[in-house]
Amino acid sequence: MKHLLLIIIVYTMLGCSKSGLSDSADTAKPTITIIAPVTSEIYRTGDPLCFKGNVIDENSLKTVQLSLYRADNMHTPVVQYNYPVSGRFLVVEEKTIVPATLNGNCVLQFEATDQYNNKAVSTLNFSSN
Repeated sequence: MKHLLLIIIVYTMLGCSKSGLSDSADTAKPTITIIAPVTSEIYRTGDPLCFKGNVIDENSLKTVQLSLYRADNMHTPVVQYNYPVSGRFLVVEEKTIVPATLNGNCVLQFEATDQYNNKAVSTLNFSSN
């Protein structure tokens, strides 16, 4: 009986060791793919402007942010969307009208953070009149 109890204790301790778990800290950034807008287009005030992109992480996303800037002012977004996320994959589709304050060179920025605070940023440049 003592041998059986010893075997159970050893088996339990080995089964609970951290070396057998795959919960190590993730160091990989999320992957962002920007699909739209098209960089060759010139957008005008009042035109519809569609943003599309995919964000994926090997474990779990925490936040995704989409921001649209004038290239000469990357501190204040003209348009911004925030997406709280609780999964590995997010498809972003937004549609807005090009505001009068958006002219010249523009920057669309996708930013994604996963549950381990790994951050990825992807940008796309286009023009607006």
